[in-house]
Amino acid sequence: MSSGVIAVIRTDESEYALTLGRGFSETDVDAIEITMTVPNALDVIERLIGEGVKRVGGGTVRTIEQVQKLSKIGASFVVSPNLDERIVKEAVNLGIPVTPGTLTPSEMVQALQWGATSEKVFPINAMGGQDYVKSVLEPLPDLSLVVSGGVQTYEVNSYLDLGCVGVCLGGALWRLEDAASGESNKVRAYAEAALARVAIGR
Repeated sequence: MSSGVIAVIRTDESEYALTLGRGFSETDVDAIEITMTVPNALDVIERLIGEGVKRVGGGTVRTIEQVQKLSKIGASFVVSPNLDERIVKEAVNLGIPVTPGTLTPSEMVQALQWGATSEKVFPINAMGGQDYVKSVLEPLPDLSLVVSGGVQTYEVNSYLDLGCVGVCLGGALWRLEDAASGESNKVRAYAEAALARVAIGR
């Protein structure tokens, strides 16, 4: 059964990101997002892919060049923090799933029309959380919303029940000390405990 969770890795250390990616790869997260703000993010993603990690892609993608490089190294998807026609259409042309950041219904529909795989609602907490999602999906049920921005584990199922296709979790899934330890098993254990709290409610 899909967990509906996208694990987001945003850290100032490349090695931490590698440890986190390895740990998450052994859990039930649906995808692993390495943000482009991570030092040498493309190298981190390429290395994880080379190690056999599945469902890993790039986040905070803001340039066409980044989209092209992610496609070249075999990334599974592209996520951006904002809606940029160039990013969406380049990803579509290259055949790589793309989820741009959107906020208003107009942006969400525009992303859909440009061929986006799904539409990321960011920052969701600042926009009213679940009430906002419910209000949007009532008239626009064909949207494939992914929520991001301060979501906690206990909220995941509520978002999925409303019709969201994914929920981004960052700090709720990992601890800095585990990432710094270099021991992916510690990352996995902590993430599994968090995901178990999600599963209980399903």
